[in-house]
Amino acid sequence: MSRSNTVPVKHLARERAARINLDLKVESRTLGTNASYKLTTQDISKSGMLLVWDRAVSHMPYLENTLLELIIDPDKNHLGNPVSCLGKVVRKSSIKYDQRTVDVLGVQIVQMDNSDLENWEECLSELEMKTSFDTTTKIDGLGADLKKTQRAN
Repeated sequence: MSRSNTVPVKHLARERAARINLDLKVESRTLGTNASYKLTTQDISKSGMLLVWDRAVSHMPYLENTLLELIIDPDKNHLGNPVSCLGKVVRKSSIKYDQRTVDVLGVQIVQMDNSDLENWEECLSELEMKTSFDTTTKIDGLGADLKKTQRAN
């Protein structure tokens, strides 16, 4: 990311942004390191995302306030191009799901290149038109079950 083309995304977080339930692959790593981890979104919004980490794979390497380099949808399954951004872990919790424990991370997007921001906002706008923001359903994957589990706890 070049600094001249970056936009701070903080202004997007002032109001609670609408959540869209969508499974996206996310490649993540702590800012400045080489170790990469694959996560999945439970939901996304203009200002951030809720990421799921299956503990069966390995121990969660991130703590609250960790700055992350993220590549959202690296395989181009939902977005026109992968979106790169910097994110900050704002909360971390563990929940039981299907006889196993998974970690969930609330990540706030803090910086994005202009082209990535345009791609991200365009994709979200299209998804907003296609969905009704029903928080108990999921476009695909494990999210609906996770939300039911969270409400039950």
